[in-house]
Amino acid sequence: MLALLDPPEVGKTYPPAPEMDAKELEQLIAAMGKRLQAEYVAGAIPYLRRHEPELWGELEALDREETLSALLRYERLFFEGLRRYCDYLSRLRRAA
Repeated sequence: MLALLDPPEVGKTYPPAPEMDAKELEQLIAAMGKRLQAEYVAGAIPYLRRHEPELWGELEALDREETLSALLRYERLFFEGLRRYCDYLSRLRRAA
């Protein structure tokens, strides 16, 4: 069995990303809100609450966090929810 005696050398390391100040985070939130409003489909939120409770619960949890990573994850999840809702509407139309 091969054993490592010395730890491998790591190339260049990067410092962790600095946290954003409140103003920068507010600007990102405002920009995200504009993107969500532009793509929003009427009825999506009731659909998510009723038919996608796990996704909706995750959105609610992310909404309470005040970090950049939570904001970005929220936006991706909300767009995923909109996609699912549009797919649902499409299936309803085909069935009618």
